[in-house]
Amino acid sequence: MEGPYNILCVFENRHSNYQIDQFKRITHARSQSRMPKVTMKLTLANSNHASHISKFYRETHDDDFPHTEMFSENTVGRMIRDNDLAVIIASDASKILGCGVAFPSEWNQSFEIGSLSVQPSDRRVQVGRALFEALRRLGAKRYGVTYFRANSEMTFRRARKIGAKCWGYRILPNAQDADDAELLMGFFDHQKEAARIDPPDNDITRLPFAARIVETLHGETGVVPYPKNYPVGSPRGTGAPMDLGRIWPTFHAAGNFVTIESSTGPAPTDVIEAFVSKVRKKGVDDIRLFLPVNQVDAYFDLMELDFTATAYLPGWYLRANQRFDCLEMTAGAPPIPRNPDTFVERATKKISKDLTPLG
Repeated sequence: MEGPYNILCVFENRHSNYQIDQFKRITHARSQSRMPKVTMKLTLANSNHASHISKFYRETHDDDFPHTEMFSENTVGRMIRDNDLAVIIASDASKILGCGVAFPSEWNQSFEIGSLSVQPSDRRVQVGRALFEALRRLGAKRYGVTYFRANSEMTFRRARKIGAKCWGYRILPNAQDADDAELLMGFFDHQKEAARIDPPDNDITRLPFAARIVETLHGETGVVPYPKNYPVGSPRGTGAPMDLGRIWPTFHAAGNFVTIESSTGPAPTDVIEAFVSKVRKKGVDDIRLFLPVNQVDAYFDLMELDFTATAYLPGWYLRANQRFDCLEMTAGAPPIPRNPDTFVERATKKISKDLTPLG
């Protein structure tokens, strides 16, 4: 069987004629294209579909598939129940034609579209388009911040063609090479119940890459101030006492990299510096965080600690019913070559340059 079908090879037409019925049961649909017409049903899966989903993935993929958790009925069912996973199923009668997965994040109400898996057939392009568009609409309706990753020039260009904006790049965990990165392509959908607050005009938002994103978006001005604390993140980590009565930042460790999620006290940068020094002594070089874009002094201080801005994420931090723009920053990222060879290297070099102040 073929491996996962590349999501950006299949959604060139975003106007396929299918409707989502309250995102619970998807009605029969007929794709509009020059290719043969395809009738299918799209369903937003619940935990009762776990056995069918896991069977489909076991039959479609081998152990090289990056999401092997999809092979387990119990794991799929639990992740759907816990809202850690969303699955759209494309079917014709009782046969599954394909599945698309996405990963919701409750802490900031974001929605990352993952892989699309489509059975080999002459209908796979239409099926893939329908799966992607259903996931995109689900992200827009329920979350507002929807994104996916692109790792080639072809996928990047097709993403731009359907209206996705490049928000930066994300280094793969413990990457050894600058080519081990993926471009973050996103859709920001304005929602009254979670309004994006316009960022301040400062040294961060005037950076060329940031300014290009900010000027394409609308937000509410002067409603509430940007956060005083930094960094921000999912409240899943734990803090521990450290010297002089200070508290370690909360953090989340996965493999050999760490995401700092919050810090406390009047000098969080000092705490982050001590924390980074300690974890590096334990062999952890890959350290990441999200910084609200009003924190200009912290931005420059973190750059002195080897942090690099890799993405400008609109509305990334959700507090109450307001969204705030953030930078994603990474320490320990592999250096970008002076003369990059690949499209990803060239793109990351351009983004990094435009997220770094002159001088």
